[in-house]
Amino acid sequence: MRKIFGFIVVCAVLQLLFGCTGSSKQRSPEEWLSLSYSGLAAMDQYAFTGSLSIGIGEGAMLKPQTFEGKIVNHHQLTLQSEGQDHMKWNPVNILKSLKESNEKVEIIKEGTEKSLGADIIVLHVWEDAETAKLRWKKTLTEQLDQLTGNNIIAGSATSNSYKTVIEQSRNELNNMLNSLMVDSQYDLIIDKKKLIPLKMDERTAFSYFKNGQQANESRHTMIRFQSFDGSATEDAISPKS
Repeated sequence: MRKIFGFIVVCAVLQLLFGCTGSSKQRSPEEWLSLSYSGLAAMDQYAFTGSLSIGIGEGAMLKPQTFEGKIVNHHQLTLQSEGQDHMKWNPVNILKSLKESNEKVEIIKEGTEKSLGADIIVLHVWEDAETAKLRWKKTLTEQLDQLTGNNIIAGSATSNSYKTVIEQSRNELNNMLNSLMVDSQYDLIIDKKKLIPLKMDERTAFSYFKNGQQANESRHTMIRFQSFDGSATEDAISPKS
């Protein structure tokens, strides 16, 4: 009996010693996604760089746009971009949305990535289709509101021609949005030890009807996170012009 009791005690001690390692391996894809969001949200400061490519029709790609941003004291301090698409873009908000409203999460790779100098796990995340649709409806509507508002200021507030063009644009956008279908998928590379994202790759496909004809567009965004050591603040006071 003493030998049996001693064996049970040894097993219990070993379980306590190695329990953390075992639980790490048993984490679900959803848990990894949640931990990566929490890890990034907890960071006081970091930087990110990326590129955006937009495709129209059956493969015609517009010139890629590059961008870079800095988060300091949990606030987006700067964001330089070749275009206007990312001016309100924040990676923490994207991860939060994926954590709260994903359709499916899978682990597609796990191991050591020499180029990143870390043990990683790679997730493939399908964003909830309805959530993605509502988010893009809101984004596109806000962009049109900003554009039309600037046009009115630049022109004449009483000009009938401006009002006509704006009204036509709104009607055209509303018709497109009523038929809009969105498919957004993400590949997320996570540092297993630090529990922070290192890279994020987004591919989104849009389908809608315009003038009675179906149209398709695509969007590919690649982001790399860096400067978690605080070096993101080195030139934060005087960002690039």
